Amino acid sequence: MPITQNGTLQTLDEAECRRLLGTMDIGRLGFTAGAMPAIVPVPFAVHENCLFVPARRGDDLVRSVRGAVVVLEVDSYRDTAGAGWCVTVVGPARVLTERRDVECIDRLHLFPRSEDPDRCFITVQAGRTRGWRAVAAAPPGTTGHPAQEPALAAV
Repeated sequence: MPITQNGTLQTLDEAECRRLLGTMDIGRLGFTAGAMPAIVPVPFAVHENCLFVPARRGDDLVRSVRGAVVVLEVDSYRDTAGAGWCVTVVGPARVLTERRDVECIDRLHLFPRSEDPDRCFITVQAGRTRGWRAVAAAPPGTTGHPAQEPALAAV
């Protein structure tokens, strides 16, 4: 388990991980490109047990992830005290390029509609989902209860 500089780290259950995934629309997609690790920021949306990433046919990203096992990481650290959370989803990626598949995903209204003829979608079947919440230690002289990140209550 990762270690924080100050405070504690709590493991999140799968339900909380999925809830937090739904609060964000930008994540980091990790994959292998040319035998080297790569991580790129991507827009994404969650629908049922899949993550969807809009892409363009022929892009290096599409070529790299087709049929691969990838990881999508999402986090929120807004506090200099180190409070926040992180969720990772590992699963197989597919690339949907057929017009009927793209139109089907467009009907879900996950992303703004685009008339780009090269538009496609990368899907990641949500497999292993893990998450952590870092809770900042209480300042000296307080009750000793960990301080919750204020932004998390609004998520």
